[in-house]
Formats: sequence, structure tokens, C-alpha cells
Amino acid sequence: MATVGEQSVHIELLVADGDEERPDVESGSRVDVSVAGEMYPTARLADGRYIAWWFDTSAPDPTDQAATEWVAAPTRYLAAATLRELWEDPSLFDTLTQGSTPASP
Repeated sequence: MATVGEQSVHIELLVADGDEERPDVESGSRVDVSVAGEMYPTARLADGRYIAWWFDTSAPDPTDQAATEWVAAPTRYLAAATLRELWEDPSLFDTLTQGSTPASP
């Protein structure tokens, strides 16, 4: 019988605050990823993680001043899927970025 173990996956929410430094993105690493029929831009960070930062393919560069929210995760799809969930429930994004724990449904 196989044993099922638990493992944590680190996902980071990044929010720009004024002139804060932008994510260190590898040049030419942008790939748009499909999540539930919608396309989300992703890019590889210099540290090997991936970020998603916008809700459609007309997104500015992730380092553009218009980009102010990013999700960093170990895979492109995980970053994009997490961003999608947060865009669907902006109050959850606000709760998480303010350091609170969301209430259970």
C-alpha cells in the first residue's frame, strides 16, 4: 500500500508599493498559459520561480509600472491558476495581502 504524504508549496503574493523594485524577470521568458479557457501571462523569475501578473494576454511587461500585483509559484500553471482565483475574488486577495487569514466557507 502506498502512503500519501503532505507537502507544502510556497506561493507568494507580491504587491507594488510606490517605487518598489519590480520582479527580476528573465528576458524572453514570457509564456501565456490557459486556465479554465482564459489566458494568463507568466514569466520565469531569475530565482527559478514563475510569476503571473495580469488577467489577459494584452498585459504590459511584468516590470511595467502598470503591473502592480504578481503571484509567484514553482510552476507557470500554479502561478496563473492562483492569480485567476484571486482575480475572481478580490476580497480574498485583499485579505491575503493584508496578512489576515480568510474565513472558512
